[in-house]
Amino acid sequence: MHITDFESYIEDKILARGQRYFDDGFVIDMWTETPNHYQAVVDGSIPYDVEIHLNPKGEVVFHNCDCPYDWGEYCKHEVAVLLTIREHLKFGTALKQRGKKRGMRALLQGKSKKELVSLLCELAVEYDLREDIFYHLEKNIEDD
Repeated sequence: MHITDFESYIEDKILARGQRYFDDGFVIDMWTETPNHYQAVVDGSIPYDVEIHLNPKGEVVFHNCDCPYDWGEYCKHEVAVLLTIREHLKFGTALKQRGKKRGMRALLQGKSKKELVSLLCELAVEYDLREDIFYHLEKNIEDD
């Protein structure tokens, strides 16, 4: 399967979903560690890690996504990344170059206390976690 014509190998329903993810900017981070070895984070119900390897001829030789989809060979997250790779190769759009993904701890440590409190409050409301957070915070106070 070549990066220029992968659509003919993937189910139409999955292609349409992956196209929507691509169009709506759900590929939130993508980088290469070595040439033709792409890693990406695709936003979904949670962020999913996707890995695509191309050979020097532009053929997909490896693909993986850590989402639970198991109804076919490719998922919508992989399709979104394949579209992003193709755009990168065709138009020279920039990708981040780095050796490894940033971990959660490193991302959080780079934020101020005010930013972290704001994020926690926002997520508590968005995901209806207020009671859980209150429980854990009060439990920690009692444990001290």
